[in-house]
Amino acid sequence: MEDIPSNIMLDILSRIRLKPLVRLQRVSKLWRKYINDFYLAVMHGERFIEEPTPIMLHLNPPPPKRPRSLCFHVIDQSRTTNNTLVFRPKKVPDFEIMCKKLLSKSSITNIEFLGSCHGLIYVSEDDGEVVTTLAVIHPIKKQCYKLPTLPIPFYASQIQESCGIGFDSSTNTIKMVCVVLLRGDRPAVKKLCTMVHVLGTNKSWQEIPQVPSYPIVGEGIFANGCLHWLASYHDSPTKDERHVVSFDVKKEEFGLINPVKTVSYPTKREFNSCLCDHLGNLNGQVGYFCNRTTEVWVLDHKKEWVLHCNFEGHDFPYGYLKVLGCLNKEGDIFINCTPSDIGKDLFYVYNLRSRVLHEADFVGGEDESETNIVMFPNSLFSIHDIITNNNSIKKTCLRKKNVVVTGTKL
Repeated sequence: MEDIPSNIMLDILSRIRLKPLVRLQRVSKLWRKYINDFYLAVMHGERFIEEPTPIMLHLNPPPPKRPRSLCFHVIDQSRTTNNTLVFRPKKVPDFEIMCKKLLSKSSITNIEFLGSCHGLIYVSEDDGEVVTTLAVIHPIKKQCYKLPTLPIPFYASQIQESCGIGFDSSTNTIKMVCVVLLRGDRPAVKKLCTMVHVLGTNKSWQEIPQVPSYPIVGEGIFANGCLHWLASYHDSPTKDERHVVSFDVKKEEFGLINPVKTVSYPTKREFNSCLCDHLGNLNGQVGYFCNRTTEVWVLDHKKEWVLHCNFEGHDFPYGYLKVLGCLNKEGDIFINCTPSDIGKDLFYVYNLRSRVLHEADFVGGEDESETNIVMFPNSLFSIHDIITNNNSIKKTCLRKKNVVVTGTKL
């Protein structure tokens, strides 16, 4: 086997499904080296889509109390006798990260979910005004990587700034990118700053000369080597459409993608602007959800928008809809609805093949406010550490039965 060229070996291994591939790591050190190669993870992800695992994260205790920790629960799925899909988070957290100890009773600390990439979740901790800590978390491998402190203020409101993580295939590294709006004496003049940090290196944040055409907001979606954000609503040329800003992680260059041209009429939900539109990851593709028309679009390889599906004709309560991602490899879409008139969130699953919307029950998370649900992709990336240098990763100490004793601190 040692005589087989590495490109041929990687091509062979990329054609094997995930579970047997993971078992093959035990065959030899050479096989383990191949299977742990990030390049194989990229090749494998282009050939296979595995069933994702939903994960719930929430603060403990929930707001308005001061959070002590950030908890991660794997969500089990089952069906009732009448075929209703039931989501039930595990009672005991699979992973728990302790929050920073407060300096005084009057101190403020907030933790916000920012996004995810290849199963890595990134969060921020702030003091009510500026972000004090950025961290990347691997909830399955129970790892947390704390990034160096940003040398410039990154405001917690993130109305006109955002960040994201992506994979650089040329160096087999993960980069975090922050685009920050610099506040100055002239508010009408917007000056942006782009900072990049390579996880696992001794380098701090590096400022690059490239900046996007518009300030950015929302979760950064990584696909096809690029991060994608929505252009700030407040800086869009019109209030009816929004550009998408892309960032090539390898070349470290920004691009601008034309807005979606909706084909449906606004529904009776009567969202009269694109303020509530958002991006999402749909089995490795960039998805754009329009809250006014309930259309879902995906970005093709030509960087053009293609209509994926439409929830038109389905009755949702008036409120904010969020596409959480694909529930399975068939592409069924998991939807969260936050109604305006009631406090309880509602959940739906849209069957892509039958084009039927099904209500779903979410049991066990009612006591947890400010929750987020992430679709964890079961891919080769999910078996990797956050970085190759394990000395930079802090692991949680766990008792038996997965009860947290002390957690990694943000």
